[in-house]
Amino acid sequence: SLRFEACMPLYGHEIDATINPLEARLGWTISWDTEFVGRESLLKTKLEKPSRLLIAFEMIDRAVPREHYAIADGDTIIGHVTTGMKSPTLDQFVGMGYVPSSYSKLGTEIAVVVRGQAKKAKIVKRPFYRPRYK
Repeated sequence: SLRFEACMPLYGHEIDATINPLEARLGWTISWDTEFVGRESLLKTKLEKPSRLLIAFEMIDRAVPREHYAIADGDTIIGHVTTGMKSPTLDQFVGMGYVPSSYSKLGTEIAVVVRGQAKKAKIVKRPFYRPRYK
């Protein structure tokens, strides 16, 4: 749960071969001054903005958001949960997932479909846990 509360992506969950670093909010890891395979494609995505983004959310309704659960806006499925659980540090049900960029604004209300029922959630700032160093 520590990597999750810090919103660190895990291969096979938040990142895989179908997700580019900009969608996963890992643009800071790219050395744009260096030539690399796929650079032009990523530059185009950077200029046009990614079509989907990784978001963090807190459940408003009491429910556990599990991997692969649908994220919805009303009756429309807009994305999916990549990881979700009850955060032991926050004592709150939280999750991460992908949604269209237009839904990625902080405070946006979404729904996670849990066993056929839409449960309210809202998009929050990442990471869930911020260490307090002295």
